[in-house]
Amino acid sequence: MSPLHAIQNHPYVKQHPGTFQFIKFAIVGVAGTIVDFGVYTVLTRVFGIYYIIATACSVFLAILNNFFLNKHWTFDRGNSGKAKSEYAKFFVVSIVNYFLNVGITYAIVEHTAAEQWFGSYDDFFAKIVAIGLVLLSNYFGNKYWTFREQSE
Repeated sequence: MSPLHAIQNHPYVKQHPGTFQFIKFAIVGVAGTIVDFGVYTVLTRVFGIYYIIATACSVFLAILNNFFLNKHWTFDRGNSGKAKSEYAKFFVVSIVNYFLNVGITYAIVEHTAAEQWFGSYDDFFAKIVAIGLVLLSNYFGNKYWTFREQSE
């Protein structure tokens, strides 16, 4: 039995069906985070690009990744026939969360003692905190607006 199948069949998850969807959303989020951090690391550490510009690039690629995974797997809307409008909504939700993410990252890097705690990795710490804080607004925005079914 796969770990996802075991989670899906857990008694709590069976009682609360939205829980499994949130878990899938979080897994997609992890994949997006890997894309985000991978691109960010290459841009900042290999090419020396300023962290705000690198964040813009890495987040945009993560948005594309997450749209397709969430559309086809998390929310099972692959054949909705609404790809353009769903992408537009997903992009709006993502951009709002992007600005939250950048704002939180900037605030932590520039206005806290994170550098004293984490040294040259204070930006990584800041990104992790920002990702955690925007997770819920991202999920609910996409669940109830982007991929909302007509009956909801």
